[in-house]
Amino acid sequence: MNKKKLYCQIMVSLFILAAAVYGGEIKNETFSKYYNKAKDVMMYQMTMEDIKSAGTYVSTALTGAPAKVVSAVTKLNEASKYGAPIDEKSEEQIKQVHAVAGGMVIASGKDKERGLYIEIKHDDGISIYGNLTDIGVVEAERVQRGEIIGSYDTRSEKEFYYELSENL
Repeated sequence: MNKKKLYCQIMVSLFILAAAVYGGEIKNETFSKYYNKAKDVMMYQMTMEDIKSAGTYVSTALTGAPAKVVSAVTKLNEASKYGAPIDEKSEEQIKQVHAVAGGMVIASGKDKERGLYIEIKHDDGISIYGNLTDIGVVEAERVQRGEIIGSYDTRSEKEFYYELSENL
């Protein structure tokens, strides 16, 4: 079995197990069955053969888990209040910068620490985007979630700056 795939499956298993332990009661019967089996296995001393057997069982049972987890995380991100400031997956050298949520531009300009920057006030927070290549909004302008507000050049000497302060 591919080591990278095995590590991925182990990480997914640990993530699911941690979520189940932290989340309390498990309502999904299939998930509950695998969780209880993993919990039982972890509660006694295991030989190397037991570990290999459990690893084979878990990797077989969770073959489709990575895709399912990615799908669940994607849905969760789409449903969350704040979006992503830039598309990390894009291979473009100049990346578009997006407002993570609707709000009003309260500041923009240039300073020593953040270079070209934009500050947006949201209902319950402030987002700051810095080291931009250009700015596409002006102060007092209302923006919507996902709206392009500027751009960032990945070839720049400075890293893209992003900060989100919530519950202000």
